Amino acid sequence: MTSLSTLTRLVQAFTAGTVNVAKGLGLNLMVDRDNVGPGIKASGSCAAALIGVVGTDIRGSVALLTDEATFKDVIRTMSGGMIKDPCPGDSLAISALGELANMICGSALQELAKSDSGRVDITPPQLFTGENLRSVPAQAQGIRYFTIPLSSGRGTANLFLVLGFQ
Repeated sequence: MTSLSTLTRLVQAFTAGTVNVAKGLGLNLMVDRDNVGPGIKASGSCAAALIGVVGTDIRGSVALLTDEATFKDVIRTMSGGMIKDPCPGDSLAISALGELANMICGSALQELAKSDSGRVDITPPQLFTGENLRSVPAQAQGIRYFTIPLSSGRGTANLFLVLGFQ
C-alpha cells in the first residue's frame, strides 16, 4: 500500500502539474483548497480521462473529470478555437481531454523526479463520457483516493483530478 508520505508527494506533484499545464495553456483554473481531500468527490462530470501510473513503490491511476461548461472551455482553448462547439460525443474533442491528461501527468512526473521518487511510468489515457460521471474507475477496496477540485472562476469546482493509489 502507498505510504502517506508517498501519497502526499503524489498529490503535490499532480496538483502542481495541473496548475502548471493549465497556466501554460492559458486556462484559468485554480485549486479549490476548501474541498481538496480524501475520497472521490467529483459530481456533475460529463467526460473523463483515466491514466494508469506505475512506479517502483506506487501503483494506481489519475482521472481527470470535467463538467460540460469546463469541457467546452478546455477544448476550445486546446484547439485554439478550431473546435467551436465541442461536445463529449465528438472523438476529436474527447481526445483533446486525453491529451490534457497526458500533459498533466508529464508535468507531474517531472515534479516527482525532483523528489527522487524512482522510475514512474504512465499508460495511454482511457476516455469516458456520460451523464453525471462520479468515479472513473469505480471505488475499490485497498485503494486510497484523493480528489483535487479545480475551479474555472465561476465559483464551483468544474474539473476534478482524482488520484487513486494502492
